[in-house]
Amino acid sequence: MIKTAWFRRYRGGDLPPFDRIVQSWDTANKPSELADYSVCTTWGVKGERFYLLNVLRKKLSYPELKRAIVEQEGLFHPQVILIEDRASGTQLIQDLLVEGLSRVTRYQPEGDKIMRLHAQTAVIENGFVFLPEEALWLADYLGELALFPAGRHDDQVDSTAQVLAWARRRGSTTGMIDFWAGR
Repeated sequence: MIKTAWFRRYRGGDLPPFDRIVQSWDTANKPSELADYSVCTTWGVKGERFYLLNVLRKKLSYPELKRAIVEQEGLFHPQVILIEDRASGTQLIQDLLVEGLSRVTRYQPEGDKIMRLHAQTAVIENGFVFLPEEALWLADYLGELALFPAGRHDDQVDSTAQVLAWARRRGSTTGMIDFWAGR
């Protein structure tokens, strides 16, 4: 579905000043050995371009997950923190908002996982998604996207599809001015 050659690359020092930083979380229900990972992808957005800045991928208990979200927010200062409003994400969103993390944004995905990624392939194939030339997490990230939907895990796929779909939805339903203004 996704070819790794479609991604464009950037060097660490070649990043533009971003219009905004967005974090996209795919949260798991349990930290057990067989459970999915919780994943946060952090993106710098410049115009129509998305630059993947970091991937956090861990099996976390609920308290650890809340701490990780606060830590990632402190590291990157995103204007938006997307969390899927299903399963473990629903309670997490409520708790984080009560605790004052106002940048948390509920996200309601549409369709199944395959359709969600398929809807974003053109953005990647047309060169609007940039990955670093080097990062400790890069091989795992590319491997998971290249194997999807046949791979064992899909958490990084879900996080990526979520941020791209959110940006598209924001741009098409409320206009690009509202999207970039954070409304």
